[in-house]
Order: sequence, then C-alpha cells, then structure tokens
Amino acid sequence: MPLRSAGYTHEEDRLLCQVYMKISQDPIKCVYQSFDQFWSRVAAAYENGKDASWSERTKKSIHCRIQTTEKETKKLHACIKQCENRRPSGASNDDIFKEAKLMLLDDPKYKGGWKFDHVWSIIKNFEKFKEGDTSTRNVSNSCGFGDTNPELENVTSDSATQESPDLSTFSMNLDDEKD
Repeated sequence: MPLRSAGYTHEEDRLLCQVYMKISQDPIKCVYQSFDQFWSRVAAAYENGKDASWSERTKKSIHCRIQTTEKETKKLHACIKQCENRRPSGASNDDIFKEAKLMLLDDPKYKGGWKFDHVWSIIKNFEKFKEGDTSTRNVSNSCGFGDTNPELENVTSDSATQESPDLSTFSMNLDDEKD
C-alpha cells in the first residue's frame, strides 16, 4: 500500500483549478472523451505545469482533490445564496462572504470551515462549482440551518390541483364497459 503524500499546497491547488477549468471548458476535445481520458488530460496538464519540488500526484489524487474543492465550493455558494436572501440593508458583498464562511464553519460536516480562499478568485464564477438546486429551502437545509423564508411555509403541495374559477371541469370515462 503506497504511503500517503503530503497535503496539497496553495500553489498546487491554484494550478490544479486552472488546469481543470481549462480542460473542462475545451469545447473541441471535451465532447467525446471518456471519464478516464478527461482525468488523464487533467493529470498530464498538471504534471506539465507543476514545480519539480512538488509531490507526485496520481490521477486519483487529482480527481479527489477537485471533487473536494467542488463540493466545498458548492456548499459555500449555497451559504452565500442564503445570506443574500436574508441580506440586511447596506450589507456589502464582503459582509455576505464573511457571513457565509461563518455559516459554513457552524456546519458539523465542515468543522474546519472554508479552506479554499486561495483559489476562490479562480473558481467562484465557474458554473460547474455553482451547479445544483439553490432554492431557498434547499440552501437553508444544506447549510444546516432552519428555513429563513416564512413565505415558503405557506406553500401547499396541492396548489397545482386547485381548480381555476374561470375554467370548467369535466371527467371522461374511457372504459370500454357499457353502462
């Protein structure tokens, strides 16, 4: 069993995020490549761009690091969205960002808090790291806090089946039986 290598440095994370974004946004080569081909390209580009003094990284290690970065970034985006939804008057974007990081720190699954400030400027607008349902209800639940939008409590699940007052209703019996 191979020994575990040292953790990723900030420089390694920056290079890895840049390489990953560049390769994943390549409209020509990204179209018909397999999972293995994609990660081989990311690993090769990372190896070509890395400093000789950095630790060797396997394709699996690179893939896991990107997955961790992506998961935590999506979580932070969800917390930012929740903070924006309850934004106090006059709060700046920096205030929102700080509040979201504190919110993430309070989540038991993220005891270490937000660990990727060093790559935030690279990945913050990357769509893949923002994906997911970020509606208020899902955002608040994903951040481990109660709902902050009281209007959502009044939404009924059967509202789609309520009758419209100006439309007539009828039923059709499509059975072959004769009455």
